Amino acid sequence: MDIAPVSTRADLEHFHTVEAAAMAHDWVGLPADPIEEWLPLLEMPETAGERVQLYLGREAGVPVGTLTLRLPTLDNPTVVNGELSVHPDHRRRGHGRGLFSLLIDETRSVGRSRILGAVGSRPGQRPLAQRLLDEMGANPVLEETRRMLDLRRHPPTPRCDVPKGYRMVQWLRRAPAEVVDGCAYLLGRMTLDAPMGDMDYEQEKWDAARYREHEQSAIDRQRLRVATAAVHHSGQVAGMTDIGVYARSPEVGYQWDTIVDPDHRGHGLGLVLKTWNHALLVETVPGVRYLNTWNASSNTFMIRVNEALGFRPVDTWTEYQLDL
Repeated sequence: MDIAPVSTRADLEHFHTVEAAAMAHDWVGLPADPIEEWLPLLEMPETAGERVQLYLGREAGVPVGTLTLRLPTLDNPTVVNGELSVHPDHRRRGHGRGLFSLLIDETRSVGRSRILGAVGSRPGQRPLAQRLLDEMGANPVLEETRRMLDLRRHPPTPRCDVPKGYRMVQWLRRAPAEVVDGCAYLLGRMTLDAPMGDMDYEQEKWDAARYREHEQSAIDRQRLRVATAAVHHSGQVAGMTDIGVYARSPEVGYQWDTIVDPDHRGHGLGLVLKTWNHALLVETVPGVRYLNTWNASSNTFMIRVNEALGFRPVDTWTEYQLDL
């Protein structure tokens, strides 16, 4: 197999063909991102604290595999997040091993020493690449479950009452100026407050500038952000949640971030935020049907909230770590 960086639209179209075939074969309700979401990476591979490198593997000129490297640029300087896919028609021929070897080589070449990557498993089965990961010396460090909500079968729960002393602020695409600093602060807390298992991953660095760049990156990639924040009467952003959908074809949406500041827990804000955001989603995004969310198995509080909203387990995802 020949592996080369993706540098042209034609390369990206072949890359997307492999991704789409693999996702459709392996998962329910989890399609490949549309190619339009990937196109901006050809011109601007680095944004909002992350650099993305794409590679395409070909066998006799036929696209058979993909590799994506995501390199944090503002924090976690030893880490590379890796994702690889092999077309279903070309599996069990060593292509996954070849892509993984390149992932290791590229990680070393940029002076990094830790690879992180999530691998899915269907109900009752082991992760698709578990044998390869075991042979390479990768260790499972965090288990998550993907849950999906079918909004046709389970319409959004009505907006919950807002606790005394709080108000809800909602938006599409760009956050109002009054909440930007608070949202950036909360995103910086995600790697402190969310369960991380045994993963070696330092706190991410967020400020208002990075948050605005994060928003612009989503807009450039034609992703629509539907968001809600809870604001305390003091002016502090007490919690936030957002959902991302592809603006042109929004049938499948994704829960991005949900977090409540530790100082404001115990008021049920997690459920309030999500009911308000789900209501905004169906009111403003015609055609959305499915929502995907991932929770660490140890995050029992958020699991209870999501299942109360109608989310149901679909498959398991295990985060692996390989130290070189």
